[in-house]
Amino acid sequence: MSYDSHTTEIQNLVDELIELYLAQAADLREFAQAKAAEEGTINLERTLRRRETRRVEIYRKFENTAFTPPAQ
Repeated sequence: MSYDSHTTEIQNLVDELIELYLAQAADLREFAQAKAAEEGTINLERTLRRRETRRVEIYRKFENTAFTPPAQ
């Protein structure tokens, strides 16, 4: 992988993480509002768990990409 494509891959993973963090924050806010209104939260709980699993996957890819030098 060239230096440029390595850098691009890192930037893409960071963008994915940012997007996911924003979605998680919105989900957490919605979850808190639903709890306060004593509404059902099962679907929100599933969504939160799926997003967290995805975040872990993306972050692992980020670590592997960002902390490994690009191939020459």
